[in-house]
Amino acid sequence: AKSNSSSSAGDKKKPYARPENKQQQLKRTDKADKQGDLKLEARKLWEQLRRGDLEAAERRTHMEAMMKLIGGRIKEITLKHDMSRIVQTCVKYGTAAQRSVIAGELAGAEVDLARSMYGRHILLRLLKHCPATRAPIIAALAGHVRRLVRHKDAAAVVDECYSVYANAAQRWALAAEFYGGECAVMGGHVTGVDAVLAQAPQRRAGVVAALAAAAKPLLEKGTVQHGVVHRVLLDLVRLADGEDRRAAIGALHALAVEMVHTRDGAHCAMLCLLHGSAKDRKALVRSFRPFVRKMALDEHAHAVLIGALDCVDDTVFSAKTLLADLGAMAADLLPDAYGRRVLLYALAGRSPHYVGADALAVLRAGDAVRAATSKKDPAARRRELAAAAGPPLAAWAADHAADAVFAPLPSQAVAEVLVRAPCAKADAWAGVLALVSREIGPDHVLVHPVANRVVTTAILAGHAPTVRAAQADAAPPHAGNPPYAADVLAALVAADQLLPAALAGAFPVRALLEVPPTAARARQLLRPHLSALEAVAEPSATVSAIISLLKKEE
Repeated sequence: AKSNSSSSAGDKKKPYARPENKQQQLKRTDKADKQGDLKLEARKLWEQLRRGDLEAAERRTHMEAMMKLIGGRIKEITLKHDMSRIVQTCVKYGTAAQRSVIAGELAGAEVDLARSMYGRHILLRLLKHCPATRAPIIAALAGHVRRLVRHKDAAAVVDECYSVYANAAQRWALAAEFYGGECAVMGGHVTGVDAVLAQAPQRRAGVVAALAAAAKPLLEKGTVQHGVVHRVLLDLVRLADGEDRRAAIGALHALAVEMVHTRDGAHCAMLCLLHGSAKDRKALVRSFRPFVRKMALDEHAHAVLIGALDCVDDTVFSAKTLLADLGAMAADLLPDAYGRRVLLYALAGRSPHYVGADALAVLRAGDAVRAATSKKDPAARRRELAAAAGPPLAAWAADHAADAVFAPLPSQAVAEVLVRAPCAKADAWAGVLALVSREIGPDHVLVHPVANRVVTTAILAGHAPTVRAAQADAAPPHAGNPPYAADVLAALVAADQLLPAALAGAFPVRALLEVPPTAARARQLLRPHLSALEAVAEPSATVSAIISLLKKEE
C-alpha cells in the first residue's frame, strides 16, 4: 500500500507551464541586460513616436522625451536590432538639431556602422534626412572603400554615398584608393584619374597595375554591382592595353550585364564590345539576351545594345540574338523613350534623334578601333541590320499606324519605317494614306502637330536639301520607297481636301509645293485659290509660306 501511494504521488502531473512568446522573451532578456530599463522605456516611447497618425505637437513631445532618454548613449545602443530601429525613427522625425546630436554621437563609428547589419540603416537614414552629415560620412568612408565594397551591408552604404549624394570630388575621394597610394593622397581639386595623368603621365603604368590588382578580387567574386566598382572597371578597360585589358574583358563576359544600369557601367560594357575579339563580343551579346527587354528599356543599358549592333561583324548573329527578340517586343518598346532607340538605330544608324549624346560620343571615339578590329564595311553592316529590323517594324506599323502617328514617340517609328525600312511597307503606308483622305479638321493627320510630321517626313524623303552635320552619321532614305508625295496629292485631290488643308496651314501641303514630283501640279491646283488663302485672318507661318511659294515664279 505504501509503495502504491508513493507511486501515485510520483505520477502526479506537474502544472502546465505556458511557453514564452517572443515579446516575453525579449522583455526577460532586456531585464537581464545592463541596458534593459533603457530599452524598455525607449520601446514604449517608440511605439507612440512611429505612429503615422500622430499630431505634430505630440510627436515633438515624444521626440524630446526620447532624446533625453537615449542622449549620450546612442553609440552603445545603435548596433542592436530593436534599438537601431528606434534611432532610425528619431532620425526620420527629429528636428535638424536632434539629427545633428545623433550624428555627433555616432561620429567616428561610420565604418563600423556601415559593416553592421542594423547600423547601416542609421547611416542611410542620416544620408537621406540630414544633408549636413553627408560630407562627414563620405569623408569617414573614404580610404576604406576597397574593403567595404566586398562587405554585403557596407557596400549598400558606399553605393548610396557614391551614386546618390557625392559630388565629383567626393566620388573621386571614394574611388581614389583603387588607383594606388599616390592617387589616394592627392588634393581635393582632383576629380578623376585623367586629371592625375595629365599632371603626371609617368604614373599611367602604376595606375593601371593598381587598378588591375584592385579589380581582380572583385571580378573573381563577381562583386560588380556598385557604381564605384563600375568606375574602376571602366578606367581599367579604358587605360589598360594588351594583357590587362584582355583579362578584364574576359572576366566580364558574364558580369557585364550586371553593370549596364549605370552610366560608367554601360560605358565599360561598350568598350568591352569595342576592344574585344569577335569571340568576346559574341560571349557578351549572349549574356545580354535573357535581359534584352530590361536593357532596352533602361536609360543607360540601351546604349550597350546599340554598341553591340554597331561593332559586331556577324549581322546574322546580331539579328538572331538581339533584333529578333526586340522586333517581337516592338509594341512595348517603341512607345518608350529608351526602348525605341535600339530598334530605330537599326534603321536610322547613328542619328542623334535616337542615339544619345554620350553613346554617340563613345561610338565615334571608337571608330578608329573599330576600323582596325572589324572586317566589315560600316555601310554594309548598316544595310544588313536594316534588312533584319525592317520586316517586324513594318508589320508593327501596318497594324498600329492609324493610332501611332498621333503619339509623339511611336510616330517617329512609323516615319522611320516609311523612309528607311528596306522592305515591303505598302500596308503601313496604306494605313497612313487612309487618314489623309478624311475631311480636314483639328485632328486631321495633316494638321495634327505630331501626325503631320510623319506625312511631311515621307514627302520630303530623298528630296531634302544638304544633310546637316549633326545628321551625317544617319542612314540615308531607302531608294525603293513608294511615291509618297504623289500619293498624298492624289488622295487630297480625290477627297477634295487640298484647299481646306492649305487654308488650315497643313505643313505637308507646303512640302508638296517644294518637292519636284508634285511642286508643279500642286501650284497649278492651288494658284486659282490664292485670293482665298490671302483672305485668311491671322494666317499662320505655314499659310504665309504657301502663299509665297504660289507667288514664286516657276
